[in-house]
Amino acid sequence: MNNNIFHKIINDEISAYKVAENSDHLAFLDIHPIKIGHTLVIPKKSNRDKIFSLPEKEFISVMSFTRKVAVGIEKIIPCNRVGIFVMGFEIPHVHVHLIPMDQESDGNFYKKRIILSARKFQILSEKIKKSINI
Repeated sequence: MNNNIFHKIINDEISAYKVAENSDHLAFLDIHPIKIGHTLVIPKKSNRDKIFSLPEKEFISVMSFTRKVAVGIEKIIPCNRVGIFVMGFEIPHVHVHLIPMDQESDGNFYKKRIILSARKFQILSEKIKKSINI
């Protein structure tokens, strides 16, 4: 297994603002969000960096988990929809970005990131966590 930041989060070597978790997947708030509620979903056991390189069963499993997280985010964050982005250039581990959006420009990864205090991250993660049915 690689030793990137996601593996360290999975192994609890680095803390994260977790919103959902099961034996195969983990969802947590992005600490450099482009919108409040920006969440990352990762498979725990895969060391692949391209989502379409996952075996079909794992791909479907990640997408099913991602959907549950997105539904929970929509319950807490006022938005027109939760956008889903899969790029994966910055960290070589499959990951899905879920971003509460009101317009297409809300998905701009090159704009200035939002800064939140640890307390705000904690409150937000707890609210989202309570809204998700895993």
